[in-house]
Amino acid sequence: MSNNKNLLSTNPEKRDIIEEKRVRKNVRAKNRRDQEIKRKRNLKLAVFCTIFSIIVILGAAYIIVHCISNKENLRDAGIAAFNEGGYTEAISDFESSLAEQQWFSSKMDQDTRLYLAACYMRIDDYEKANEIYKEVRDNKPTVMKKDELDKHMNLAIALNEVKSGSVNEIYINSLKEEYDKGNTSVSLYLGTCYEILGDYENMIKYYDIYTDAYGMNTYIAYQESSYYLSQNDNETAQSIVNMGINATDNLYIDLVLYNDIILTERQLDYAGALEKATALIEKYPNNETYKREYDFLNSRVNIDPNPVHTEGDADAY
Repeated sequence: MSNNKNLLSTNPEKRDIIEEKRVRKNVRAKNRRDQEIKRKRNLKLAVFCTIFSIIVILGAAYIIVHCISNKENLRDAGIAAFNEGGYTEAISDFESSLAEQQWFSSKMDQDTRLYLAACYMRIDDYEKANEIYKEVRDNKPTVMKKDELDKHMNLAIALNEVKSGSVNEIYINSLKEEYDKGNTSVSLYLGTCYEILGDYENMIKYYDIYTDAYGMNTYIAYQESSYYLSQNDNETAQSIVNMGINATDNLYIDLVLYNDIILTERQLDYAGALEKATALIEKYPNNETYKREYDFLNSRVNIDPNPVHTEGDADAY
């Protein structure tokens, strides 16, 4: 052993070769360690990138689902059905639209709910309509002011009371007592009660009190103008119709517009009445009453220049 040490110490060249081999061995070992570390690091990075990519894809899919849905198409279909008088179909479309999950749609959903409530009003489900109006009102409404929603709710409640058959002398007297205390809003209820009882004088009285305090709505405009039409008081009926057309709601606007057509026809302005009927039938093409009126006016304005029978035909008999 001492001989080898002595040999190395006396042979520098041999010592350098051994040292070089040792260094190379250490370098190779270090390189292998570095490669293993790099391989593990790359594997972790690949796994992370894969997971991140999956998250991004799922997130993008989630965003697309919640930003793009069938909500607006269903709403548009509901509005089309509503305008055609298909209220049951419209209710189905509106409810399906509201069931669709979509971001940034709260304002649109509020408006859809107002359409939905209007549908229930037109099929005489006033209790359901009132529930929807109340829901909109209690959730920071942005598409209609709270006082307007209050008016819609009051009308729904009044009509529901009439529908439920609770209109009697005791009920009317309780409303009058409330009115005498200064609560003018109950005049809407009183007018509706007298409407169902056929007491049109009191109906007009309390409806006028209500509109003086809170403004005209399309329901009152329709009821009052219909009454004045029945009395052949066309001037007053037209005044009421004009106020109804300019009312802030559209719940019964088609009925108000129909009365406007009748008034124009009574003035023998068939061309003007036909123009109005054409506009109405475009919005409500499935309403049989409006279609019959349109057909009648069309026959008066566009008279067939070639009648079926002529004077010569009479001589043949």
